[in-house]
Amino acid sequence: MLKFFKKYWFLISLILLGSFLRLYRLEASLQFLGDQGRDAIVLRNMLVNKDLPFIGPTTSVGSFFLGPFYYYLMAPFLWLSNYNPVGPAIANALIGIITIPVIYFVTKEMLSVYAAQLAALLYTFAAVPINETRSTWNPNPMPLAVLGIVFGFFKAKKTKNPRWLYLSAFSLGIAFQLHYMIVLLAPFILFELINVFRQKKLRKYILVWFLIIILMMLPLILFELKNNFLNLTGLKYYLAKNEYGKVDFLQKFRDLKGRSEQVIGMLLGFGEAFSVLRVWITRIIWIPTLLLLFKKPTKGFLTISLWIFLSIISAVFYQGRIPPYYLGFLFPAVFMLTASLLSRLKGKFSLITYIFIVIFLIFNLKTINQIFSQKGNLQSVRKTASFIKKDIDDKNYQNYNLALLDGTKDYRASSFRYFLELYGGQPLGIDKYPQTNILYVISPYKQENDVVDNPIWEINSLQPTELIDSWEFDDSENIYKIKRKGSFN
Repeated sequence: MLKFFKKYWFLISLILLGSFLRLYRLEASLQFLGDQGRDAIVLRNMLVNKDLPFIGPTTSVGSFFLGPFYYYLMAPFLWLSNYNPVGPAIANALIGIITIPVIYFVTKEMLSVYAAQLAALLYTFAAVPINETRSTWNPNPMPLAVLGIVFGFFKAKKTKNPRWLYLSAFSLGIAFQLHYMIVLLAPFILFELINVFRQKKLRKYILVWFLIIILMMLPLILFELKNNFLNLTGLKYYLAKNEYGKVDFLQKFRDLKGRSEQVIGMLLGFGEAFSVLRVWITRIIWIPTLLLLFKKPTKGFLTISLWIFLSIISAVFYQGRIPPYYLGFLFPAVFMLTASLLSRLKGKFSLITYIFIVIFLIFNLKTINQIFSQKGNLQSVRKTASFIKKDIDDKNYQNYNLALLDGTKDYRASSFRYFLELYGGQPLGIDKYPQTNILYVISPYKQENDVVDNPIWEINSLQPTELIDSWEFDDSENIYKIKRKGSFN
């Protein structure tokens, strides 16, 4: 045991520091919004009502259904926390913590021990991955899944052992169910499959590789078959609506610069918005990378470089905004590539490594401090739901529902609905607003004068209505109770 600590004291220190950065004030800063409420309702139904889902969360763009893996992964943690949503949040944080040693050992195998130490160090203090692991959201485990994909391919080619190929397939099956932006990794995966096909010892196992992915996606495939290919139909509509068939290749070439800055400069913690520093950090990473690629690079360096470069090419064809969590499949790659470059600086040039790390820490620790100081809404959501439940009990309402007006467009009030159900309430379903008699409208803004006339379907479907009560608070959401005229409860 002592030998183990002596050998890995640096990594153990990083794991402890990474744990603190990902768990400190987690519940106090946790945002429990509509997506998290929706997922918590599904998880509770799995545990309480044994309602096992065949589909997972819906995507924010295109409204496609993901596979259910994330729900099955998070359900035990909600149960262990006695249905407190902080349980799945801790699970996401733990996955982020586990990613630190995984990055270390993967980088050590693909590059070197020194590069592994640098990659783990940078990832431990990286504000973007830290922020993304301090919440309950389906894309959060993506960095760990993508490491399985890339390392599985790398080891399969190196050892000719098909078990590593199966690891890549299993990891890809998981990644597909976490976020569909993993499709941007398609060119890299195709490149790796071609290399695998060229090796006779591995070629025959490619069919098994595809079968593993199909089995991993089977619940979603069955859902598609049962529902007339709902996802496929939605995809066709989305592509046509956004005119993906019309491609300006010259403009896409120009977009490479901006996407590169997002992937490298942004993920390294130098800001989501454009800045001169972010531009130069990106150039400092890309220029030596391109030079090294023309000088017989090692297989590990080539793999990591293509992982990033081919994904950036894919990203320029995506027409929407790319927030940091969309790039979870590139989190490890950016830090591994940066570490590879820094590890090559020897002698007097090693000073550049220390200067970069200091600049990196200055920017990332500032952002981390802002993350720590954020105020979560979990306690406020609990308080509001509890207040509504008391009013329901006092009035003995049997027919009631919830709505939310706060700018997030979660009009069905999923987070408040979760706690109301947890406290024993039985609101009507999200498709039952036309049958609703009493509607509690929740909002952080004062709505008393116009809440009845709000045009959203959840309120408009009760018309004609009247405001029968309201409560406005300084430390939690305001509540407005409206009633369908002529209705009884």
